[in-house]
Amino acid sequence: MTVKRRVLIISGIFILALIVGIAAFFIITKTEKPKEYVFQIKKEEIAKSEPPPPPPSLTFPTYSYDVADLRDPFAPLIVRKPAGKKLTTPLEGYDIDELKLTGVAIDEKGKYALLQTPDGRFYVARENDRVGLYGGKITKILKDSIEITEGPHRIKLLKLRMEE
Repeated sequence: MTVKRRVLIISGIFILALIVGIAAFFIITKTEKPKEYVFQIKKEEIAKSEPPPPPPSLTFPTYSYDVADLRDPFAPLIVRKPAGKKLTTPLEGYDIDELKLTGVAIDEKGKYALLQTPDGRFYVARENDRVGLYGGKITKILKDSIEITEGPHRIKLLKLRMEE
């Protein structure tokens, strides 16, 4: 016998045994009938049974989102001063949004605001001082904020933030 013929005979026997095994499995499982169970509950037992307890109420945590402490996502990260502009105060080299109001002092001589720049330097400013890249001017110093006017209609408010 040739090798091809032996392989065909062995594979044929294997396939035939597989078919016989599958057929036997289906014949055995079909002969067993599922058992039927009948439950009889009396009407009195149904009336006596208590209703199931209500599901527990779900409470979800609340979240708050305060945008006052976050920077504007559309503002550029690096802001450069316009070329050719002469600075009269160091605070004119920074955008108003980059400045942070860290303190306010009021005495007989006037009102003072302590401003912090992004590089960590502190500057004391008074009313009518120039601030910002676009010619802003401090118009009011209140006890917890300062008002800066840029141009005829743009007013920005820097609030004093308490550090935790």
